[in-house]
Amino acid sequence: MENTAKQTEIKTIALLILPGVQLLDVAGPCDVFMSANHFLPDDSALKYEVELISSTSDKIVYSSAGIPLTCGHSIDDDDFPIDTLLVAGTELSVLDEVNTGLYSYLQRRATSVRRIGSVCVGAFVLAKAGLLRGKQVTTHWKYAAILQKDYPELEVNVNPFFIRDEGIYTSGGVTSGIDLALALLEEDFGKPLASEVAKHLVLYLKRPGVQTQFGDLVGDYDLLSPFTKAIRDLLKDKLGQAVSIDYMAESVHMSVRNFSRVFLKESGMTPGKFLEKMRLDQAKNMLEYTDMSPAMIAQKCGFGNVVSLRRLFLKYLSISPVQFRKTCKGSE
Repeated sequence: MENTAKQTEIKTIALLILPGVQLLDVAGPCDVFMSANHFLPDDSALKYEVELISSTSDKIVYSSAGIPLTCGHSIDDDDFPIDTLLVAGTELSVLDEVNTGLYSYLQRRATSVRRIGSVCVGAFVLAKAGLLRGKQVTTHWKYAAILQKDYPELEVNVNPFFIRDEGIYTSGGVTSGIDLALALLEEDFGKPLASEVAKHLVLYLKRPGVQTQFGDLVGDYDLLSPFTKAIRDLLKDKLGQAVSIDYMAESVHMSVRNFSRVFLKESGMTPGKFLEKMRLDQAKNMLEYTDMSPAMIAQKCGFGNVVSLRRLFLKYLSISPVQFRKTCKGSE
């Protein structure tokens, strides 16, 4: 009698692990894919298998928490099939010590995998391997400006939790790897299964807002140029007042035209846009740490009225001030 049992195809999800990796960069995506297997029927034609690949010849890699991760493979192994390859993030300083063999490995593997992507700072690894040229990408909000500066050929968009550009996927900071994994799962099996897994893990299938709601819109202070820091320091106590570009220029003894040109070069944005983002950052802090009404916050931050505040929150963060406060405070 002919055997008509359905053959199950295994799709290998490989996570490339660097020293100092954050556990959530690895565990988050792993739990999404393994949970999907749990909800698939026993006779499913497709199931996932997760493999960890060490970025060195040593198959034990220590995480940022000091917990050792035992990898089944290293970058010395090219003899097993990979469907989806994700590079997990680490601290930027670690990348200076990475063996150049890692980049050769990624270049070889990129030609055979169906999908390749990154979690958090893993985007820097893909960029150095030359795999992101001309692509729109994202990374952790804190390091997006550095990625753009180091790789000007990229189009870095700090807002999304993840971005797909053809077969290249990049995700934002840490937990954004879970958002990416859910999107890949939905791509493979459809929304119903992805929704079931998200509910099981107590997650949003598609998280509200954008990544920048977690950081400063003007960027990390320590990463600003000295000129930009000086203007930021000048403005920080005047956000509720009417502030003109003329005032900013006069404060540093420059003409308005020259000041605007220099400021754009130093900060990557116009003085007016910088002031607007500083006001939004202050409004975010006040919504999170005070019980002041949105209308009062709008006045104190120089927006004039709550309608303007709401409009700019939706423009930059894709959520309203009220939704932002609920997210921060965990209130209904």
